[in-house]
Amino acid sequence: MLYIEQFMNKKIHDILNKESKIAILGMGIEGIAIKDYLKKHGYLNLTLCDQKNDLAIYSHDFSLKTGEKAFKDLSEFDVIFRSPGIHKDHTEILKARKNGAIITSATKIFFEICPCEIVGISGTKGKGTTSSLIYEILKAAGRDVYLGGNIGESPLTFADDLNEKSIAILEMSSFQLHDLDQSPHIAILLNTTQDHLDYHADIDEYLSAKKSIVSHQKKEDFAIFNSDYSYAKDYSGLTSAKTLWVSRKQIGIEGGYLDGDKIMLNINGDKHVIGDKNNVGLIGPHNIENILPASLACKILGVNDGIISKTIKNFKGLPHRLEFIKKVDGASYYNDSFSTTPETCIAAIRSFSEPLILIAGGSEKYSNFTELGQAIIEQENLKTVILMGETSPRIFASIQEAYGKTNLDSLPVEIIRVNNYEEAFNLAHQKAKNNSVVLLSPASASFDMFENYKVRGKTFIKWVESL
Repeated sequence: MLYIEQFMNKKIHDILNKESKIAILGMGIEGIAIKDYLKKHGYLNLTLCDQKNDLAIYSHDFSLKTGEKAFKDLSEFDVIFRSPGIHKDHTEILKARKNGAIITSATKIFFEICPCEIVGISGTKGKGTTSSLIYEILKAAGRDVYLGGNIGESPLTFADDLNEKSIAILEMSSFQLHDLDQSPHIAILLNTTQDHLDYHADIDEYLSAKKSIVSHQKKEDFAIFNSDYSYAKDYSGLTSAKTLWVSRKQIGIEGGYLDGDKIMLNINGDKHVIGDKNNVGLIGPHNIENILPASLACKILGVNDGIISKTIKNFKGLPHRLEFIKKVDGASYYNDSFSTTPETCIAAIRSFSEPLILIAGGSEKYSNFTELGQAIIEQENLKTVILMGETSPRIFASIQEAYGKTNLDSLPVEIIRVNNYEEAFNLAHQKAKNNSVVLLSPASASFDMFENYKVRGKTFIKWVESL
């Protein structure tokens, strides 16, 4: 058995040898990528552990541990790779660490072996859009760029394709960050509020988990924060990197900002106009908070203004993020199934001026819906809110609290609670009129009714397409 004290200053990749007993906890996308990477490089003493999945497909190649006891008795292993969905302080992981096992992850080993610059993006929401926009700008500039992380592909799948001139873009969740001991060359930390309180012990743990995106940076690195959010004060003091800022409110800061309608970059006093906020592909004013840091990161990496300008004008965003589906009898249907927090739902309803019908609700992540209730009361063009799912009672209560009355009959916004998703959709379609918008923006996870937010969004699209 290896003892952690011996290897505190060594990289996991140096510790591994072909005889190391290795466990992989969780065989989702990242677990499979770890297995494939290790197998490709000759590490075959692997045990695949998963509490849910049927791993029979691997039965001839590796040892297996499945079912409720899959993570029990891990002390026999030298190295344990945990998938993001398995907390670093899982009871069995803590026991194994105490017994001398090295605990690591796909993200940690990628940082150790990566030969090129890494751009890391995190935040409560917007990180997928920002990561993808950076990727598209760099690709348009002809750079050898790769995109992975929380967005859906483990960076280990392209690790062997990288060279010193490549650029790796990583969308990084709190699950991937909270035991990371290295930081990216360019770190972007977007709005950071609250999320995943079904995974993290509390909001403090969630916020603390993101610190490693900047806390291990060097003076030659860059950290980008949004000065419009209070989180920036807590994180900006943690980095040794050059700190840059983005803002929709503060003109002239070093970094990126709005000056009227102009999207501006300002680095070392060198100012650039790279677009007009009314002529970009992404819908909603909140998306300026994604465009600014993405453009700034690409400017740091040497991309010229013209390529940045053209890309932000043409980039329409990712599926299930304020995604326009089609018009039916003059009403526009938008799929924002990726909205799993109150903050994203608020941003979505504020993105429209047309008469609006909102479908919201889903499974619990124990978010605070107070501000969403207030936003629903204040949004004058919001005509109907249709609530469904496990969170429906709490969203309804937040609206009552914001209104100050138990009875909502006199409220200008019609609030309707329904039993299921299909009933919600059919009711929204019945109420849709010419020039109105039907918006699916649940402010909640999807697991009470769907496998994930993608399936929820695809179901919405299928129903809209059938109209």
